[in-house]
Amino acid sequence: MLRKVELGNTGEKISVIGQGTWGISGFFKDHEYYEQWKDSLRMGIELGITHIDTAEVYGWGKSEEIVGQVINEYNRDDLFITSKLFPMHFRRKTMKKAANKSLKRLDIDQFDLYLIHWPNPLVSVEKQMEVLEELVKEGKTRYIGVSNFSVKQFKEAQIYLKRERLVDNQLKANIIEQKHIYHSLPYYQEENITVTAYSPLGHKGLTDIEQSIKSKLEKIAEKHNATIQQIAIAWLINHKNIITIPKAFQKKHVKENAEAASILLNKEEIRIFYEKMVNLNQRNELKDSAETNYTK
Repeated sequence: MLRKVELGNTGEKISVIGQGTWGISGFFKDHEYYEQWKDSLRMGIELGITHIDTAEVYGWGKSEEIVGQVINEYNRDDLFITSKLFPMHFRRKTMKKAANKSLKRLDIDQFDLYLIHWPNPLVSVEKQMEVLEELVKEGKTRYIGVSNFSVKQFKEAQIYLKRERLVDNQLKANIIEQKHIYHSLPYYQEENITVTAYSPLGHKGLTDIEQSIKSKLEKIAEKHNATIQQIAIAWLINHKNIITIPKAFQKKHVKENAEAASILLNKEEIRIFYEKMVNLNQRNELKDSAETNYTK
């Protein structure tokens, strides 16, 4: 059974590793391409990766459509489905229309989690939060959150909510791009809010990382009989309040992602990668406070 953790303070347990679907293209792909994506998603579900993440903008709806076709083969109650509202909808009516279209493509009645995909200075955050609350009230989503919001933007959005609370912020974070680990994670840990790390392996599966980081990954991977990609995923989810959503087009990679959930890194193995993004003046301070950033 793949490890599950609580989503924020909701009491809801979801798989610590989910299935990302950003890579599903909506253009010029043949039947075989989509069948391979479906087979990968099915395998993930069967391995316990029951949290599937998508968005209306992924493949301009094609991702949601493919996910919908797959999840209809399974018991809906066993799955946790997240989608995201593209922030170019300016009016309440068009926001709700977009949410309903996403539900239709997914062929479900309710999201488990629905997020605002990006902050947009041209769109009222207050209005977006009103719409999210209305969607909860109408039974269209169980939980709400945001994506790519700074801590300041997250706090502002939270202020506008009257009945609900944001339970998740989806942020780009990986062993190379660690700014949110340093600057944002402590706040979310303190408030018991989940951070969903996307692009946990970058866009090239860590094939283009510098040798110094690769060498450290290889050393730890050998100890755990794992790949460097599995160690990079484990590095993220060994932080308290972080889950992650790697995408996997090949079933081999789906299996590796699932196996990464059981890799337990010790404090020193996690801490060693803090060297990458931290200058000399910050290093000791981070190491001194490292214990607050990990879960056993």
